[in-house]
Amino acid sequence: MLCRILRKSDPESFVLYLWRNRPTIVIGRNQNPWKECNLKMMASRDVLLARRTSGGGSVYHDMGNSNYTVVMPREAFTRDKCAEMVSRALHHADIPAYVNERHDVAVEGRKISGSAFKLTNKRAFHHGTMLIDADLGRLHGCLHSEAKDDIEALGVESVRSVVTNLREYSLSIDHLTFCQAVMSEFGRTFGKLDVGRNVTVWDESDTHVVGMVEEERKRISTWKWLYGQTPRFVHRFGGVVGGKPVVAKVSVYHGHITEVSLGYDAGQEDADDCGVFQMISDSLVDAPYVAADVRSCLGPISRESPTAAELCRWILEKIMEAASGDSA
Repeated sequence: MLCRILRKSDPESFVLYLWRNRPTIVIGRNQNPWKECNLKMMASRDVLLARRTSGGGSVYHDMGNSNYTVVMPREAFTRDKCAEMVSRALHHADIPAYVNERHDVAVEGRKISGSAFKLTNKRAFHHGTMLIDADLGRLHGCLHSEAKDDIEALGVESVRSVVTNLREYSLSIDHLTFCQAVMSEFGRTFGKLDVGRNVTVWDESDTHVVGMVEEERKRISTWKWLYGQTPRFVHRFGGVVGGKPVVAKVSVYHGHITEVSLGYDAGQEDADDCGVFQMISDSLVDAPYVAADVRSCLGPISRESPTAAELCRWILEKIMEAASGDSA
């Protein structure tokens, strides 16, 4: 929807889009979901994954979080302009917000709003979140990958911040009052806003908008976009299998395994071990980095011998710490 606004709106216009959605982790265009997210927790708590077309870090959305997007002429864009607009809007609600050095909106040193940006030839947009009464426990859990320290990624890594909700500073603030405050400040910042003429409210009754949203939802919900867009990364892990220390290195590109290196630490493997290692490596190349697909690949090999079964079980457990359970 936002991409349509960016492409089709008047190049000289300023557009404010206010919205919220069900629990979702949204990662930046060049981020790694295996490193950024706890995919197992997200699945168990019915939290969706989305990937933006813009950059920036990972953020959590739910109905206690409001989102704003400002689309504007590129020459009018600066990284702080819209964040400062939102900060001023919060001042009218007696919340002492300010914009920090990372272009985030904060209160008393705690982040309440993150930002992401996208620039085209003539247009720019600024995405922003606003934590009003979000589930911070779910936020912290879903944004903590168990395999984070074991993954070496080329993509952009999020910078973690201490966060809080606006509700800590105002019992009266909610989605509606936040939207009203931002609309008023948007009008003061970018020109008079006639609520009767310049404001459009979209909901499920607008079939044309619903159709556009559904079309875009299908495009950005594919495994290829959510996971296959991920830059190259390496997952390294170690453990003890059959009383011997084992090390593994799994290389992944565009969401598919490209190489697997397995071996006992200090070269303790014999010829049979080497054969099992090679079978495991060969079976996993080209497989999506998904628990279900890895399990399917390792199934036949696990029946070759007790050693093979133990190794396959260990590899699957380690990969499941990071990988999603959804099939590609």
